Amino acid sequence: MKLKTLSAAILLSCSTVAFAQHSQHHDDGHGHGHAHMGPTVSCTDMATPPWAGLPDADRKQMAALQKDLAPLSTPEAAIAAGFNPVLGDIPGMGVHYINIGLAMRGKDLDVNTPDQLLFSNRNGQDQLVGAAYSFTDVPNTQVPLPFNSDLAAWHDHPQFAADGQTLHMLHVWFVPSSNGPFAGLNFWLPYETAGVEIPNPCWMANESDADIIRNVSFALVEPEFERPEMLAALDVAARNDDRGAWLAAADTLMNDLSSFELAQVQGLLGVLGENQMSSAERDAAGIAQPSFDREVTVEDLIE
Repeated sequence: MKLKTLSAAILLSCSTVAFAQHSQHHDDGHGHGHAHMGPTVSCTDMATPPWAGLPDADRKQMAALQKDLAPLSTPEAAIAAGFNPVLGDIPGMGVHYINIGLAMRGKDLDVNTPDQLLFSNRNGQDQLVGAAYSFTDVPNTQVPLPFNSDLAAWHDHPQFAADGQTLHMLHVWFVPSSNGPFAGLNFWLPYETAGVEIPNPCWMANESDADIIRNVSFALVEPEFERPEMLAALDVAARNDDRGAWLAAADTLMNDLSSFELAQVQGLLGVLGENQMSSAERDAAGIAQPSFDREVTVEDLIE
């Protein structure tokens, strides 16, 4: 069994040094690394379920998928059904639970049976927040997407496939998402895990605000992040829908980060953001395709 073909969930194998190097090589001169985070979506009908802005068929299909997966809404139920966790909590994605049998079926996808479940800690509990589909094929795959929306697009990971091939993936979110129902990264997850109210989704329409929102999101996942007063200020401002107060609280928080912490945040944003692009998008942007420098083992995958 070639475990390299299983999942992009192991993309977070990069070292701390690699994150820092990525930040240095992709900085825009304003203290923020370039991040490739997908399109901005309508904050009124595409930022939260039931995804009213989707084509009617997609909206109904997603609702049916979530209902069908409801019996697997706890990690224990998912494991009992053959889905096993890999690598831990990846910022903006949560923990991928992979069903190896489904992951090895190749290009014969079934929209009703995704091969991965996504779990994240929300309100102090690990909850099912989404699902994912994956398969290995050539970069310019002709495998049709299981949804009709223009927002639904394969991203891929050539580091987890043989030469000339790549691992294609699509995320589907069952919870509010910063960049819509098919976003590669959902920046609301770290806020929810930290117990902090998410910012107003409409603020994502301003790229400067969105950049700050993303940086704060990934700052919240720092292992040693202990700034309760700053978190409280963010929480209160978000609950009051006070953009000015929120940006001020965010500025205070980001300025309090050490240079090491800031490098971690920006490097992580860059690495994960670029991994949520397709090979064609990376080529067009002049970004090197990600690669693996060692064999992947079962120990790397299964917790």
